[in-house]
Amino acid sequence: MDLIKYLAKHLAGLLALVASCSAMGAPLLSEGFDDVATLPGRGWAFVDSSSPPGTTGWFQGNAAIFPAASGPANAYIAANFNNAGFGGAVSNWLLTPEVMLTNGESLDFSLRLLGEGLLDRMEVYVSTGGAFSMLAAFESDSDTGWLDKTILVNGLAAPAIGRYAFRYVVDDTSINGNYVGIDTVSVNALPVPDTVALLCLGLVVLLGTGRSRRRWLATTGLAASALVANADEHGVMSFPHVQVMRQQAPATVAAADPGQGGFMAYKDPQTGQLTGPNPAQAALLTAAARTPAPLVRQRPQLIRPPYGGIGVMLDERQARYAMVRKADDGSITESCVPAEGETK
Repeated sequence: MDLIKYLAKHLAGLLALVASCSAMGAPLLSEGFDDVATLPGRGWAFVDSSSPPGTTGWFQGNAAIFPAASGPANAYIAANFNNAGFGGAVSNWLLTPEVMLTNGESLDFSLRLLGEGLLDRMEVYVSTGGAFSMLAAFESDSDTGWLDKTILVNGLAAPAIGRYAFRYVVDDTSINGNYVGIDTVSVNALPVPDTVALLCLGLVVLLGTGRSRRRWLATTGLAASALVANADEHGVMSFPHVQVMRQQAPATVAAADPGQGGFMAYKDPQTGQLTGPNPAQAALLTAAARTPAPLVRQRPQLIRPPYGGIGVMLDERQARYAMVRKADDGSITESCVPAEGETK
């Protein structure tokens, strides 16, 4: 009954915390340009204002000129000096689909200007439905290689629906302009106020009243890490500077005992590498693991660290494990479990 009351008391806070973390996990826009021809159907727009008009617009990247920043070699979008006629001016716009624009939001992309003695220029803009405002400009008359760029939005009076835009600019194609590429465009938003409020609500319910300062700090730290955590399709979360790993139980475990969970590993005596055991090795390990563990006849030693908490000192009497030995001729010897008091 106490467990039910505890869950009822904290369930609302847990749900609010989980909902807020999920709300800030996915980017608003992510594009790798695997197929430029499909962009208009997904909200992208091409506006070529070059004068006089040339023979090209935005097109699929040419891997023979340079490969993509990531993915297939031609998976980027490109433009060149032929956007305008010879001696003309290039003004070729690439507009993203409409997204929610908020202060602190980031536009991330990879850019490459080929140059090769001819000046290439790329400008980046944002619009909330009216005129476009320039955010940044990049130009070079030499090959820049792929450059990863991040541009932050600020100065908006309030969140609004709008677009980002890339504009390829060449003032005179007889003396300037070569080839440019854009890859891996994404728009990533900071938590909006409603999401932050939801997170705070979850914290308040979780903390309750009368909690100690130490527990409050610990819970707040967990919530702060949740702000930057992402979960994959299996629900495994990842955090900055932390690597989360999963290990599936080998199929040989299920073959040895369908009801037995856990993980078995076999260490090869020649290479020292851990591998999944074969059926014979798994059977010996399973039989050995079922051997009754030695009784513990004294209480474990408690540890009270100066920074708080409590621990238990365990020795070989509390450890239960099995071993299988492989002879030089490849045969498997009998499995064994350490006897009580025996150290391995």
